[in-house]
Amino acid sequence: MDTLGKQELELLRILQKSSRFDITDLTERLNMSRTSIYDKIKKLENEGYITNYVALIDPKKVGLNFTVIITVSLNSQQIEYVEEFSKKIATLDEVVEAYVTGGIFDYILKVVVQNPEAFSEFIATKLSVIPHISKIKSSFVMNPIKQSTELYF
Repeated sequence: MDTLGKQELELLRILQKSSRFDITDLTERLNMSRTSIYDKIKKLENEGYITNYVALIDPKKVGLNFTVIITVSLNSQQIEYVEEFSKKIATLDEVVEAYVTGGIFDYILKVVVQNPEAFSEFIATKLSVIPHISKIKSSFVMNPIKQSTELYF
């Protein structure tokens, strides 16, 4: 962040709230020309500050009504086991977030599926068949309190 100016930081804050913007509104809010704004956005993209633009979908609207947080422990933290598990998890469409963690568990996964039956099928046919797993624990999301893609800086 040390190479970004105040206008660039503010532009990032605005874009992460919504990448659909009114250029006229941005020119007024940032006190910049249209060309300067587009140049700054291109710079932020090229330097990796902006990594992607996406539409955030309501899972329930597309029939994905069941969210589960899963913790996974491997039977060993050998680098080959960790790399193999990580690669396999990255290919599973149901896994929308995955983290290697330190502490009690080796991984935390967020899985989104249609219903409990689909989750059971996911566990039986996709997750539990990955080698070197010693423990899988699941917690079902009853009610999400906060879901955000916005970073505070």
